[in-house]
Amino acid sequence: MFPRILSLCNIILCLLTLSCGKHDFDNPVYSSVTFFNNSSYSVSIHAESFSGPVLIDKLESGKSFSAKLSPSSNYGSGSVFSVEYWHLVASDAEFSCGDVWTGGIDPEMQISQNIEAGKDYNIQIPQPKKLELWEFFLKILNSSNKDFKLNYLGTTYRQAGNGELSVPSGKVGVYKMDSRDGYAEITITQSEQYTFPEFTAKNGYIYDFEFNGNSVKQTGEQKIIF
Repeated sequence: MFPRILSLCNIILCLLTLSCGKHDFDNPVYSSVTFFNNSSYSVSIHAESFSGPVLIDKLESGKSFSAKLSPSSNYGSGSVFSVEYWHLVASDAEFSCGDVWTGGIDPEMQISQNIEAGKDYNIQIPQPKKLELWEFFLKILNSSNKDFKLNYLGTTYRQAGNGELSVPSGKVGVYKMDSRDGYAEITITQSEQYTFPEFTAKNGYIYDFEFNGNSVKQTGEQKIIF
């Protein structure tokens, strides 16, 4: 009798499993949403607001990403996706400092899409129109024969990426700064202090310098917003 009861229970469990599987197949809960990055930047896509959960971090330009998402709970206005744009300022292979990124947002780049259960959606991520970048960067080539340190507003400044204080001879130091904090009193220190030439810093730019052991000179600049 006991084996017969077990066999009956197993049959019931199998029928329940098949029934549940058939129900999910006929009435899928989730939808497939594919994001295409048509911008020239890498992008992070947030659900809801810019501070919301990250669906994908730093999706490269020209790439796509698919996710299974729940249907919109507010029919009409739909689900909202906020886009954060990123530019690679320096790579580990180039400067041995780790990857250094700068990011920003276009306040108007929040995409609404009404999502219904069981349907597929394609969302194009466009080039930003009003991108706001939050930092500027210094790249300083050390062509002297000794390490140097960068001083900013009376404090020794750490490099972006690796966090190191000293830049060895022959290497490039990469520093992340905010022009809203000011940019005066930047100096390089070895046994003496060497003052930077006068320049106007703006967020969204990379400024190139070279220190030869006797002086600091500017060698170029690059606008990140393109």
